Amino acid sequence: MHIPGKNLSAIFSLFLLLGCSEINDSWEVKGGGYLKYTVNGGKSNTIDLEADDVVIPDYGRSFFQVMTQMDESSRGDQFSIVVNRPKLGYNNADENYSWMIAEKSEKGFLTGDSNIVHFDQKDDSTWTADIDLYFQDCRTGKCSDDNPPIHIEGRLRYWIPLEDR
Repeated sequence: MHIPGKNLSAIFSLFLLLGCSEINDSWEVKGGGYLKYTVNGGKSNTIDLEADDVVIPDYGRSFFQVMTQMDESSRGDQFSIVVNRPKLGYNNADENYSWMIAEKSEKGFLTGDSNIVHFDQKDDSTWTADIDLYFQDCRTGKCSDDNPPIHIEGRLRYWIPLEDR
């Protein structure tokens, strides 16, 4: 079967357009991202972030907050990670507003004095950071300082929705 050049070009263009039809549905346009992390050096876990899971500083707020959704975690983990007045480089996570629910347990707050969120990008479209945090271990049903802390290490990446840039 022979397809004339014009028809072949039209068919190719149609396939190209169909293949790109969802390109504007990406995180870069509608906002969102991920939190990839390990618990006590174990296997890697990922929680996807929707646009409304992250609050960035603006004219009325001076903090950065990630609030993950438990149903996005295969382990049943949930995080609130807050940094006041975030800057490029090393930042301390806020011990009053940062917490973790590990495996659907009770809420464990930060413990110790080395809880770092290291932003290496923060601009009008993307925020990225390495996290190194220690939370109380409340998986036994109570939060006790006798339990060793849960060590979370990972990478956070968030794209700001196009309309908020």
